[in-house]
Amino acid sequence: MTMSFLSQYNFMTPPLKFAIVGCAGFVVDITMFFLLQEIFLMGLMLSRGLAFTIAATFNWFVNRSFTFSNRELNEKKSGEWLKYFTSAVLSAIPNLSTFYLLISVLPQTRMYIIFAMCSGIAIGYYINYRLANDWVFKPRTS
Repeated sequence: MTMSFLSQYNFMTPPLKFAIVGCAGFVVDITMFFLLQEIFLMGLMLSRGLAFTIAATFNWFVNRSFTFSNRELNEKKSGEWLKYFTSAVLSAIPNLSTFYLLISVLPQTRMYIIFAMCSGIAIGYYINYRLANDWVFKPRTS
């Protein structure tokens, strides 16, 4: 009964699917970061860069096969991955900038730091989704 209710109202819209994939990607990102740093004894920034690349690749693959699976796409996979990775990096700029701006003007209490993080994530999510929807996974035009 629950599944028919959900499918009747189609709650699994692309923006929601994209957010779910993003949450899963966060788990991949943080897991890979600690594995690379703690198990493989890589440096902090190298671990961070590799974990980000692995998580972005995971997100691209899952968004391609889950979020935007109903689209006929123009790109070859390699070109599409490069566009996705570029959009992830570009989306990180307003995410981190918003965070930095807010922590520079707000008191640095836990509540405000979390608020700054969430604000940055929300802005980054919106930009990343728009780039994925309108550029990376743009449907083929006839």
